[in-house]
Amino acid sequence: MSMLIKKIMTSVAWAAAMLPRQRSLVFSLRNGLLACLAWLFALSLTFSCDKLPRNGKLDGHWQLMERDGSSVQAERTYWAIQLDLLQLRSFTKSPITKVKYSGGVVARFSHQGDSLIITKGYLMNRVNQQDILIDSTHQADLSAFGITELPMRYKVELLTDEKMTLVSGSHRLVLRKF
Repeated sequence: MSMLIKKIMTSVAWAAAMLPRQRSLVFSLRNGLLACLAWLFALSLTFSCDKLPRNGKLDGHWQLMERDGSSVQAERTYWAIQLDLLQLRSFTKSPITKVKYSGGVVARFSHQGDSLIITKGYLMNRVNQQDILIDSTHQADLSAFGITELPMRYKVELLTDEKMTLVSGSHRLVLRKF
């Protein structure tokens, strides 16, 4: 029993001698941890507010300028691209369809190398809070937007910070970024 008491007393004495060093070590660890947490918080605020672009120069807002060699700038047709979503808008044209919807068209796409494939299109129906898939049951003519079929495969002939040219068979689209 006395051996146990000696060990305890030795441990207590050692801990008492080390206490000032441990306090400074704990203090410096705590300051380092707080600085690291503050840095991570600031970093997360910077990058968490928006999705990072994954399509490179393709991401952004585009205006359809030419369709099959004809100028269509006056139609004010726009493509907005982010992540894998394409929003189609026009202030003068609408999809030709018998389907009732509240307005607007969105599409899913994939972009790999020099190909852009628009896989699915949806008529936006915000009134019923459910978008309508464009298929054989719910048909829509999107040719005013430069899309003649779904899925639509384009070859990206030119893609810069200012201009994009898409080609599919005999169809050619020229868009400008703004």
